[in-house]
Amino acid sequence: MVITPAPWRWILAGLLTCVIALYNHFPLTYPDSGNYLQNAYAIARGHRPWFFYRPVTYGAFLLPFAHGNTLWLIPLLQGALVAWVVDLALRVAAVPLSSGAFLVLFAGLSAVSSLPWFTGQIMPDVFTAVVILLGFVSLSGVGRQPAAERWIAGAVLALAIASHLSHVPLYAILAAAGLGWRLRMDPSARTADRLPALLVPALAPLMLALAFLAGTNRFFHGETVLSRSAALFSLAHLTGEGLTQRYLDRVCPEAGYLLCAEDSLPASLDWFLWDTDGPWRRHQPAMELGDSTFLHQAGAIVAGTLRQEWPAAVAGGLRGMLVQLGTFALHPGELAYSATVDRALGRLGPGPQQDYRDSRQVRGELPLRAAGLVHYTAVGIALLVLLVSLPALRGPAHAQLRALVSWITLGVLANALVIASLARVHPRYQSRVIWLVPLAAAAALIASRARAAPASRSASAQP
Repeated sequence: MVITPAPWRWILAGLLTCVIALYNHFPLTYPDSGNYLQNAYAIARGHRPWFFYRPVTYGAFLLPFAHGNTLWLIPLLQGALVAWVVDLALRVAAVPLSSGAFLVLFAGLSAVSSLPWFTGQIMPDVFTAVVILLGFVSLSGVGRQPAAERWIAGAVLALAIASHLSHVPLYAILAAAGLGWRLRMDPSARTADRLPALLVPALAPLMLALAFLAGTNRFFHGETVLSRSAALFSLAHLTGEGLTQRYLDRVCPEAGYLLCAEDSLPASLDWFLWDTDGPWRRHQPAMELGDSTFLHQAGAIVAGTLRQEWPAAVAGGLRGMLVQLGTFALHPGELAYSATVDRALGRLGPGPQQDYRDSRQVRGELPLRAAGLVHYTAVGIALLVLLVSLPALRGPAHAQLRALVSWITLGVLANALVIASLARVHPRYQSRVIWLVPLAAAAALIASRARAAPASRSASAQP
């Protein structure tokens, strides 16, 4: 059994990841950050959260911080949480680090990877990498963790899955692949006495997350659904791929869909959702007044389009995945001034609002281009380190480490596939997990050096 290290090292490591937020003079924000903060503000006052496009989970997570004097705790808490998860994953992978080595690792990740740009941001994207790492722990950590730590890890994993809709298919892919591999490599795990010990830790967090999503939608909005906006986003994605148009050409006008009245549907997700002339912005007021016709039809159109165009949808998802894998630079537009964020912070008091307006982010002074070049360089070097280190890590002693590296690889690929299949290629989506590649390389390098050290001492002792 692995002994849990002292929590102070997670707090110090979390503080290291605050470097970008500290340089910015304010926690980093994305336009949706304002909506999440407003959800937290509403829930704290007993009001119904109104953010239609995303789950309520992250807004609930922000509840203790929906005050002007506690916002700075968000980057610290998120950084410390990630530090605990990384520490846990490394211990399960049989790469335990001393406190000094652990802090050096986080200093390096905070200096050259995308990690601090997400731990320091008021967005649920920080939980994507948590889903991947705790997914590994849930499948590989049985017998390697104290019971209390195992339960806490499962609860945090459920929170992470429920924090963003893309995390549900991401974790489903990881769990299916991981369980399939374990059952294939260890036939004895299929027996009635061992199978529950494998399935429960892997599937219980997903079931809990799904129940929470459906339950909160039922409680706040009277609809027992995982997401009220999933069909809308899927329809926008298929329209952006040009597939909805081909389906509507075949079934309109007999189908009677509202979209059949459109003169044309440009192949653009952003136009469909956010443009003032786009279909959704024109039909949204009717939905807010209680007419959900457009949303109900969206689900039917998505189903019909996929039945007709599924080969093109699959091919488009695979093409998009390849592009998304190499697209993880920082995007200036998402780190610019946002009126939504400004209004949300105004509700918390004049202090946070003015601090936001004075931040380097709003003034356009963040070194985004330079940071992006550093991130690409770090990932390139990490891939080279993995190629050099992994061949030396053969044998049963390093089986868990090889499993962690394989799991991170699968997680990075699955994240790109999910995003390319449900949304559109965008740097933020891959940047939120790409820091796991330098992490995997560091773990492999540490393990290979540890293996080489005894051999070197033995050779030097020879006469």
